[in-house]
Amino acid sequence: MAYYVGDIPAEDIVIDPARDGEPIDLAPFDELDSTVELRTFEGDVVDADFLITFDGDPVDQIVLEWPATTVFATPGLYTLTVTLIGDTAREKLAPVYIVAQEDNGWHTLDSARDEWGVGHAPQSDRRLFQMLELARQQVAAYAPALDDDAAVPLNYRQGQLMQAVNLYNAARVDPASGGDGDDEFVLRPYPLDWMVKQVLRPARAVKVVR
Repeated sequence: MAYYVGDIPAEDIVIDPARDGEPIDLAPFDELDSTVELRTFEGDVVDADFLITFDGDPVDQIVLEWPATTVFATPGLYTLTVTLIGDTAREKLAPVYIVAQEDNGWHTLDSARDEWGVGHAPQSDRRLFQMLELARQQVAAYAPALDDDAAVPLNYRQGQLMQAVNLYNAARVDPASGGDGDDEFVLRPYPLDWMVKQVLRPARAVKVVR
């Protein structure tokens, strides 16, 4: 799930809560007492008044209506957590991760997928965002520093995508080691290789003195 900073999503969030792979019966819980908490990646609570309703027959689905004002003031990875509350029951559900991206010259999820190729980039918005953000930080640390108001050069942007691909490939578990290469995922550090470095800092030809 991904949006841009300042967005006010029109579509509700629909959650199918499950425990051990089986749907959770929401009958013991009260939708009016249940809570929704949205936090930034840094852990700060966002002031967000979600409307929560239960749906389905039997009732096993949670529908969250977005607030009327934006909750995405800053870019990053947000965590949304629903806590079901009833007279004698209380249960916190698994978090929902939401990406708030910024169109600032670096790759967005959309532009990265477009250049990476359909079916090759990570399907998970959260995972792709992590790869792009890690790659951006590595590129910014190695490439010549930019002024705060400078546009992101094309080679920086290309280097970011190349490094994101490297990070993703390094994180996927090799089928030969027991993983299937798609569902298995282990985040590993991966330094910039010589190709990315060449894109960011092209080597100048050395004159031959005769």
